[in-house]
Amino acid sequence: MSLRPWFASAALIAMLAIATPTSAVAADEPAACTVAGVAVADGEPVPEEIPTVMSCFDSVEEAEQFIQDGAPGDLEQVTQAGPTSRAAAAAATVIVGKAWTGTSRSGTVLIHYGSGTGCYGVTFGFPTLASAWNNNIRSAEGLNNCWSSQYDGTSYTGSAITCTPYCATLGSFAAKTSSIVYRPTGTWA
Repeated sequence: MSLRPWFASAALIAMLAIATPTSAVAADEPAACTVAGVAVADGEPVPEEIPTVMSCFDSVEEAEQFIQDGAPGDLEQVTQAGPTSRAAAAAATVIVGKAWTGTSRSGTVLIHYGSGTGCYGVTFGFPTLASAWNNNIRSAEGLNNCWSSQYDGTSYTGSAITCTPYCATLGSFAAKTSSIVYRPTGTWA
């Protein structure tokens, strides 16, 4: 039995491994990013323009701790530009939902948060998504009494799907989300 084919195969595999820097690409991606939103009273229109204030972290735990610590510097930028008062910036921060680039809570996660206690009588709107998530979300979840509605257009336009509260996959809507609204449990898009 000749060993020549085995050596040729091993050499080819080694060349492919060196030529394909997949681990370098994955290492550059953050594990989680956070983006702030403003609470709007139920029945009021969700703002169509909110500044995208985002921070990214190497772990989900770091991102969640940043929010728990009040998202220093980020939340103030959004609340000052939004329809709420400056007093909202002093309120507790809460995660209202998460969106992942992969199915079943896999891939990079975008964590949406705002001030308050969740979707108890309020709605949170995110009219545009950062480029890494625009048309790249494949699973989503609403948290703290929120359901997540994914829209295929910016500013809450086009078709929508509502996760009640979790969608392990968005089915035919996968990789089509361009804006998100978090509404109180039981409220559909």
